[in-house]
Amino acid sequence: MSRRQKVWIAVLLLWLLFAQTMASSRRLSLTYDEPIYTAIGYADLTTGDVRWHGVIGHPPLVNLLTAWPLLLDSDRPDARQVPGWGTEDSLGFSRAMIARLGSLERVTLVTRIPVIWLALLLAAFVYRWAQQTWGGMAGVLAVGVFIFDPHIVAHSQLNTTDMGVTAFGFMGCYALARYLRHPSRGAYLGAGLGMGAALASKASGPFWMGSFVLVAFVSWLRERPANRIRRAGRWTVALIGWGGLALFVLWAAYLFELRPLSPGGLPIPAASHWAGLPYIRSYMATGQITFLAGQLVPGGHWSYFPLALLVKTPLPTLIGLCAATVWFLPRRKLNWSTIPLIFVPVSYLAVAMGMALNIGHRHMLTLFPFTSVFIALLAGQQGPLQNHAATGKRLVFGLVMIWYIVGTVTVFPHYLSYFNELAGGPDGGYRYLADSSVDWGQGFKTLKRYLDRREQKSPVDEIYLAAFSSLDPTLYGLSFTPIPPTLGAPITLTARFNPEPGTYVISAVPLQGIWLLDPDTYDWFRHRQPTDQVGHALLVYDVPPDLTPTWVNQCTDPLPILDTDQVAAGFGRSDLRLTVFDCQRSWLYPIGASGWTVLPGTEDPDTWMSERLKGASLSFRQDELWSHPALSIYRQRSRPEGSVPPHTTLYIGPSDWLPGDLVERGAKVQAPVNVAGQLTFLGYDVHPDVGEVELHTYWQVEQTPNRLLSLMAHLVTEDGILVATGDGLGVPIEVWRPGDIIVQRHILNLPQGDPPRSYYLLTGVYWLDTLERWPIVFGGNAEGDRLLLPWPRQSSQ
Repeated sequence: MSRRQKVWIAVLLLWLLFAQTMASSRRLSLTYDEPIYTAIGYADLTTGDVRWHGVIGHPPLVNLLTAWPLLLDSDRPDARQVPGWGTEDSLGFSRAMIARLGSLERVTLVTRIPVIWLALLLAAFVYRWAQQTWGGMAGVLAVGVFIFDPHIVAHSQLNTTDMGVTAFGFMGCYALARYLRHPSRGAYLGAGLGMGAALASKASGPFWMGSFVLVAFVSWLRERPANRIRRAGRWTVALIGWGGLALFVLWAAYLFELRPLSPGGLPIPAASHWAGLPYIRSYMATGQITFLAGQLVPGGHWSYFPLALLVKTPLPTLIGLCAATVWFLPRRKLNWSTIPLIFVPVSYLAVAMGMALNIGHRHMLTLFPFTSVFIALLAGQQGPLQNHAATGKRLVFGLVMIWYIVGTVTVFPHYLSYFNELAGGPDGGYRYLADSSVDWGQGFKTLKRYLDRREQKSPVDEIYLAAFSSLDPTLYGLSFTPIPPTLGAPITLTARFNPEPGTYVISAVPLQGIWLLDPDTYDWFRHRQPTDQVGHALLVYDVPPDLTPTWVNQCTDPLPILDTDQVAAGFGRSDLRLTVFDCQRSWLYPIGASGWTVLPGTEDPDTWMSERLKGASLSFRQDELWSHPALSIYRQRSRPEGSVPPHTTLYIGPSDWLPGDLVERGAKVQAPVNVAGQLTFLGYDVHPDVGEVELHTYWQVEQTPNRLLSLMAHLVTEDGILVATGDGLGVPIEVWRPGDIIVQRHILNLPQGDPPRSYYLLTGVYWLDTLERWPIVFGGNAEGDRLLLPWPRQSSQ
């Protein structure tokens, strides 16, 4: 294929990128950062005052480039008259400024177009670098990989700084590579300008200065030892020159600002840049709370970006990287091109992994132009796909490319929320990452169309919206009740344990606890499957009315976890019956099958508790935070399996009979058995263990007693000698109601060192004040005052 044909194919691919971004951009609402960058860029251009950048910490170059189309409007508001001007409230200022710039649709489109142009320019450099390095069809493949990367498409259409710093940094590295091949003034100037433009685009720009030093150092190491001393001086001078040129570009981006950092100080160039550095350094060092695969991690974690790359990079890209690496390593072809091509992205990933700022996969955007060029070696002059005998390889390659392209275009226009098959696709990504990796506020237009379609089918009475956005979603025609963290919402969600009926639309960001006063605000929803997903980022939950629960049953630790007011606020009801029990010693199943059981802590229940909770589902879990205790809430819709005893056969007899007499002469019956007309014995369960026996006895309340009592559990020998007791009651009689079921847990320690013998279990009820045992009634007759549970055990000790 001729060079001209390759160029035309590349041009066609660039047109496809332009078409994707233009079509997609018009379907997306403004993301969180875009109003801030638009307003501040406009203020920079119209006032010449760049002090806002000392507040937000980012340099102004990309903001200037994207805001200039707004100057074409003859009706330009004065930014200095907008509320918030001169303060540190950049968010409040941007909201007020956006409202004065006219049509939101027009502002969104014209400020995104410069980023699209920048992405097209970057794609052209990707083609050129790949073609000059590998030859063959490498340039075409590199552009093809680049323009169908969902993350490249996602950020090529947004007015943010990520594409700007990526494009300028890559262009600077390309010029640096050209300088390594043939040192020239043009290559030197291009490298310095690219470094400066990257430095002036985003707070992460200084990395590119460090990358130049790294590339220079590696290139110097490859020099012959005899030339290193002479070349060291040359490289030092070159780096100093590049640094000076980059700082000049930075100053130019700040409109040649010259002012003191503080009143009375000496004027310095780009003072606003240096004023914002302390904030950026602190932010990058401390980070913020990060959602990482089901966990909230304060201050970030080194594994964040590796995981983000694993689940958000298209699998065909990962396959291509592996294939290119396998092909490249045996040849070890480090040269003018491959040194920056390999060392820059690898060092960038290493630096990013050491940072605490883990707020989005977008910070990995820098890697993708480099990976596109590297993968392109497969189609290079010496690549495996150029071998005329490689028909099978080309067929496999073609299938992988089809997989790659289909995976990208099918997520249109929601490229930002792309996740690969390892994460379950775009709909499964919110389980692994949050923030701008999933939802950045881009889905309100899609949500409006979705709700309009639903309204046509059946009216929706109440819509609650938890949005992650710097703007009021009503700007997009949405009608809703705001819930945290939506603009205008109350600080906390009422009835968070039992949400009000309605349709809830919850961004993946607050769902996972980000940007909320209480990270567990929406835990109730985390335990349920959404009805639908809008744009792979907004989760829809239809909550029907549920008036069946009648009680809240709390484990004491040693006091109830929630007081009366907290129960009313958390469950949204004040008519619930409140009961308490000691969940280590007993369990209470209140009458009325439907209700909630509240346990302290967030750990998974042990074996005893798990048995009691069979049939109940985890409904809400929260960690300790300020006045909120750590707790787990289980929803019971019917009597759980744990309330039904597995054994019901027993013997009834008086207390002066030996166990053998009870078996031979006592009444052998099947529970239930009435005890003094106030309790019914339902059955039992036995769990033997080394050195102990755990007995569970099941009782149903018939009448509420007016005196303290205890549930007896004795371990006796065959001749009636008492060897262990486990009497007790873990449910206060004050909370009893007829129909309640109580399961009492008795721990009986086996005697140590005894010769082998048989043991028997006895149970019953007695008054604590008189120790009088309750009579056991069966068939209308009092048959005795204790129950023998058929469990003769031969001791092995």
